[in-house]
Amino acid sequence: MTATMEKTQLDYYSFDKVLSYNAMFNFVIGARGLGKTYGAKDLTIGKAIRTHGEEQFILVRRYKDELRMSRDTFFADIGQEFPEYHFRHLGMEAQMSHVNKAKDKNRAWITIGYFIPLSIAQSVKGASFPKVKWIIFDEFIIEKGKTQYLPDEAKAFQNFYSTVDRWKDKTRVLFLANSVSIMNPYFIAYDIKPELGKIKRYKIDPETGIAFMVVHFADSADFTGGVLKTKFGRFIEGTDYADYAVGNEFKDNGDNLIKEKTPQARYRYTLETARGIFSVWYDSGEQEYYVQEKRPGQEILMTMVHETMDENKSLLAYSDKLVQYLRTSYKQGKLYCDTPKSRNAFTEIFKR
Repeated sequence: MTATMEKTQLDYYSFDKVLSYNAMFNFVIGARGLGKTYGAKDLTIGKAIRTHGEEQFILVRRYKDELRMSRDTFFADIGQEFPEYHFRHLGMEAQMSHVNKAKDKNRAWITIGYFIPLSIAQSVKGASFPKVKWIIFDEFIIEKGKTQYLPDEAKAFQNFYSTVDRWKDKTRVLFLANSVSIMNPYFIAYDIKPELGKIKRYKIDPETGIAFMVVHFADSADFTGGVLKTKFGRFIEGTDYADYAVGNEFKDNGDNLIKEKTPQARYRYTLETARGIFSVWYDSGEQEYYVQEKRPGQEILMTMVHETMDENKSLLAYSDKLVQYLRTSYKQGKLYCDTPKSRNAFTEIFKR
């Protein structure tokens, strides 16, 4: 039995190219409905079937409520790809059984995966997952709404990964998301920058030359063409929602307030924020501030993060004059950043 379906008009995402880089963390970001989740399920369930449950997966969502909905509908669409098997979830386990055993009261159900919310990952620290070779983290970038990221989430996921992998280099992760926001814990922690259509390698092992992370901002041109032939596609064509839903455009990745610092700009200080550390420059002639991710070799370090305060830093409060100067320039449109990411991160200091 084949593990892939007859391709439809809109198709679904194939992980073959991304996985050919042999990275542990594999990020795929693309338009809504590109088939990322479907492709991940097709891949991991197919491997579980071919190995008779010896190659298992974990589906991760951030909170219990999210996971419950994903778990309850996990096999609803993908089951058609594997007509020789029945699937079910039993508690946190995903299970399969051959259809030939359907009339057998004592039919055997084989565990092929697990459903675990990241928010309680610490509670499974003592658990063992020796057969888990795949982790699917669906919607790792949050859509707008009430849901929030976990505190220090990128680190929390690393802890969870360590629990599952146990330092055996056996587990690969599929991070899946729509193009929602470049301001998310993973892009910030790993310094990921969007480049449409490209597969980029990050954190390359100097011994093996293999990247630990691979990131694909999937070009959805073929998919978009199919979508725009549907009734709803024609209805949303040309709108902001179409750019977000099928155009793979991040709303917070525009070029407003993006500008290279002038040659006349002089370094003032380096400011640590909750979102990152930035050098601050000022051009007295233009009366403009410039915020850069790149930092000078010798610097004057200020911080707005109380937890990191030490003898090498000066603590700044929201009401301090240095922050007031930045805030005034920002309101006047005279504060510029080198990238959308640094702009989005730095302007967090103006929100209360």
